[in-house]
Amino acid sequence: MTLLEVIVALAVAGAALAAGASTLGFLTDQQDRSGAQVVASAYAVRSTVREWIGGAQLSTQGDAEFSGAPRGAQRENDDELTFVTSAPTQVGTTGTIVHLYIGHDMNDSLHGLLAELRPWRTLGSVTRVQLAPEATGLGIRYLASIDGDRKWQLRWPTNPVLPAAVQLHVRFDEVGASSSNDRAAQSLLAMTMTVPLGARR
Repeated sequence: MTLLEVIVALAVAGAALAAGASTLGFLTDQQDRSGAQVVASAYAVRSTVREWIGGAQLSTQGDAEFSGAPRGAQRENDDELTFVTSAPTQVGTTGTIVHLYIGHDMNDSLHGLLAELRPWRTLGSVTRVQLAPEATGLGIRYLASIDGDRKWQLRWPTNPVLPAAVQLHVRFDEVGASSSNDRAAQSLLAMTMTVPLGARR
């Protein structure tokens, strides 16, 4: 090989390596960006649920209830909660009936941690929102304050008083996450969330 051929071969190899490095850098940036989006989505779910519960309200007319209890003895950590929130939702900004629960039917397009949203005091259809598709359990506790004694309860039957706070714990199967980004998002969603209820009326 002549010196000129060697120089040309090195130039071609260098260009190929540079293109490969550029492509690898682009793919790495895309992966990091998608990972950040997964975690940001999990944070948005936590913030949304916190706002909904924090905006829970009752009414003097008795048409706004706050009720929470286990769905049944079949599954542990399978609680559900129904309440009216003044926080904005997908179905309205003046009041929404929110039902939080775990959907276990994997044949259904929506499963995991779900929210059923229905307009309050107005006509409208039910909207189902999938909050965490991989969630397998939901544990809820309610802080009662009676005669100055505070105590956590596992259910909150419908009554004219809101609890002082609500504590939620979303659960996932250990093998549910397929990537480190998914595991990070699930760890964030699985952190126990305590929401104080200010408007206890």
